[in-house]
Amino acid sequence: MESLRDIRQNIKAIKSTQQIMQTMKMISNARIRRAQEAMTNARPFAQKMLEMVDDLKQDILAMPQPEDGTESWAGRIFINKTANPNRIGLVVITGDKGLTGSFNAVILRSVLAFLREHQDQEIFLFAIGKKGRDFLNRLKMKNLHLVYESVGIFPKISYVHADLLGDALFKTFLQEKLSAVTLIYNDFKSLASQSLRQVQLLPFDFEQIKQEKEESSFEFEPGMLEIFKLLVPRLMKANLYRILLESQAANLAATMNAMDAASKNAGELVTALGVKLNKVRQTGITNEILDIVNGAEALNS
Repeated sequence: MESLRDIRQNIKAIKSTQQIMQTMKMISNARIRRAQEAMTNARPFAQKMLEMVDDLKQDILAMPQPEDGTESWAGRIFINKTANPNRIGLVVITGDKGLTGSFNAVILRSVLAFLREHQDQEIFLFAIGKKGRDFLNRLKMKNLHLVYESVGIFPKISYVHADLLGDALFKTFLQEKLSAVTLIYNDFKSLASQSLRQVQLLPFDFEQIKQEKEESSFEFEPGMLEIFKLLVPRLMKANLYRILLESQAANLAATMNAMDAASKNAGELVTALGVKLNKVRQTGITNEILDIVNGAEALNS
């Protein structure tokens, strides 16, 4: 049986851990408000950029194609017929730290399933977050090529991170003739839940906005093609920035929920150990009384 000292030490250690968990919960709660505000502010700009580029899409693709039979820059972005079907890209966004419940595990399981499904293709990887980077580095698969990584950026995401990721994506997509680039991340739904998302980044797919899009008319100066080449990279980076903010908010929400659950479990452990402490103490007192009574009886006999 444990001694009173051992039980008291266990209670003290658990209470100390519980205080750390409560502190982490409070920090996440304070940060998530700023993250939600930044995420909400980024959504309208990204949506309007999608609409503007979609307005340009048909007119740009209707322009004469190169005479040498190669696919135009716009064709690569929207149709991508000349790409190598055996080469694809994968962007993985995870957290930098643990203690987030199933946040990272859900993403990594989906990534592993994706890699198994495309094990016969060359996959160019873009890892955002230490957990995802370390996971991909541990996979000794010959068809994987880690071309970009960014760790330690949460929870202070800025547009610079999306800018660097967007440049790396476009460069690899065009130079390596990737047939498609897929993104896997956790989307923010509410403080209580996050949803796993797997979306295609390149070539662009505008099916998602057709029902929400409003009719609009734009005049482009100095010309559609020039504006198009400026807008497309900015569109990609604006959406990457929004996605990074969504993932950041989801990560903070998962941390807050995990720390709340862990703190409650620690409280239950402290209560159970308190009951055990009282029982051990009462047992000790009873044994001492019995020893005294037995000693007194022995003297009287």
